[in-house]
Amino acid sequence: MSQELTIVKQENISTIVSAAPKLFQDNRMSCQRCVSAGEALLKAISDTGMTDELDQQAAIFIEKARKTVKKMNERRSPVTKLFDDIRREFTALENVIDPAKSDTIPDKLQILRNRYAAKKRAEEEERRRNEIARQQAEQVRRQLIQDIEVDFNVQFNNLLNGAINYLIELDNSLTLDNYQEVSEKIKNHSVQLPVDWLLNLHTVILFPAGITAEEVRKAETDIKERLKKKFEDMYASEIQDNKNYIIDRMFSKKNNLERIAKANVDEASRIKAEMEERQRKDASLREEERQRKEAEEKAKAEMERKNNELEGLFSAQAVQVGYQPKAKVSQKINLLNPEGIIAIFSMWWSKEGNTLSVEELCKIFRRQITFCEKLANKEDTYIEDESVEYVDNVKAI
Repeated sequence: MSQELTIVKQENISTIVSAAPKLFQDNRMSCQRCVSAGEALLKAISDTGMTDELDQQAAIFIEKARKTVKKMNERRSPVTKLFDDIRREFTALENVIDPAKSDTIPDKLQILRNRYAAKKRAEEEERRRNEIARQQAEQVRRQLIQDIEVDFNVQFNNLLNGAINYLIELDNSLTLDNYQEVSEKIKNHSVQLPVDWLLNLHTVILFPAGITAEEVRKAETDIKERLKKKFEDMYASEIQDNKNYIIDRMFSKKNNLERIAKANVDEASRIKAEMEERQRKDASLREEERQRKEAEEKAKAEMERKNNELEGLFSAQAVQVGYQPKAKVSQKINLLNPEGIIAIFSMWWSKEGNTLSVEELCKIFRRQITFCEKLANKEDTYIEDESVEYVDNVKAI
């Protein structure tokens, strides 16, 4: 603090104010005389060319210029030193609290903030990853349930179609000889969903990784419980509907069979053809209706699958929770070994270095160029490359 008080004393300011103009005037005069003498010497060399005498005069002038600069420096040194001291004290005060300077309080606080921001960011990234993993696992489970349900519906449709086809086969096998037997089988065919079928119903899909057999078994049990009434009602309705359809036409079919048995060959063929055509059309209409219902079931399942995917997509956008300090995240290179510099240089050269001029590259690599020049001058070690040449640099001493 005493040094600061000394610097701002009035007498020091007075010294600067009174001495500076005269010192500046003296130095300006020295500069003008030196320039005038030098310009005269340059003109003489320009007019006659360099001679031994002019070379000696130039050497003497350069030495005098060097001494003049030294003298000028000695004159102004007390004044400029005082300015430098004042500037140094001002900047010292600034440096104490400058966040850009190392080891200041703001710099220490910034380091602590950087560490805290990195810690919070790492925690948030971990939370986000865990949340995404949880949501993905949940989506996989939802998809598994949908896939099992689709599979159960497919298996049910196969069962139902098999039972309907059995009734159709019975109907097609009906003759006058077996009419009583077949008609009884059709009438007595159960419309109840087989109990054993539901008990033994298991999915045949391959379940994804991360899902245990226990989870699959529980999903199967829950889905069967949920679909049980639907399957029972649909099976009873469809089988009863097909039974009624066959039974309603059974008497008419018997009459046609009797007419065929009594008719001549041509008439029998005609009646049989008409009967088979009606059966074919009826069967076609019923098959179209069955396929329509099955297509609706598949479309519904596909819509649920897409909704599940969309739900997973939107829920994966985890919402940030809690305070997060404002932070700018940028990438910094951390060299793991010296060879990494080669990779860095290679990228720099391919993106920017090869576009620069020789002059610009010489400025950037001044230190490396100087190093190689020292090797040439002191150790006679040279670069052997067609892009590099060594020239003599002659300097008079």
